[in-house]
Amino acid sequence: MDIEEIVTRCKLGEKEAFRELFQIVEKKALATAYFLSGNRGIAEDILQETYMKCFMEINKLQEPQAFKVWFFKILMRTGWKMTKKRSELVPLEITSENEGLFFDENQEKENIIDRYEIKHVMRSAINKLSPNLKTVVILYYYNDMTMEEISKVTGCFKATVKSRLFYARAALKKQLANCFEVESGMSIVK
Repeated sequence: MDIEEIVTRCKLGEKEAFRELFQIVEKKALATAYFLSGNRGIAEDILQETYMKCFMEINKLQEPQAFKVWFFKILMRTGWKMTKKRSELVPLEITSENEGLFFDENQEKENIIDRYEIKHVMRSAINKLSPNLKTVVILYYYNDMTMEEISKVTGCFKATVKSRLFYARAALKKQLANCFEVESGMSIVK
């Protein structure tokens, strides 16, 4: 079923349609909220708040095909509002309690820890970006949005989005330069 039909059903008040609609965006939305907040509990709160706003304002959505952009615009605004007071993120430590998060029976422990460390370094670098640059990076790389879609979500011109992405890449390259050149003498970040 296409998203336009589901949105139309939502506007008619069909509760099952809301569930279907939110299932479509759930994984990327949770990942985006987590990236904004750095905390799964806060990310779930952001998502719940976003769902409530969408539920209450679905009738204001004039173009059902624009649901994805409309939804992520609400999500980003809600996320920034809820995380504005939190400036520092507490990293998840690898302990025996949460070892299961990192170790898979089918893979070597070192490989999983290396991937975790790379993700942690990347997340930390992205979290150091200004909110405008961070928003563009999250929407472009983690939500696979086009420049035009990001432009609509952020309310900026397409050229501004391109500029922010350029500066974000430059800042990330500078932050990550020392992290990835050490092992083999080759730089992963280009």
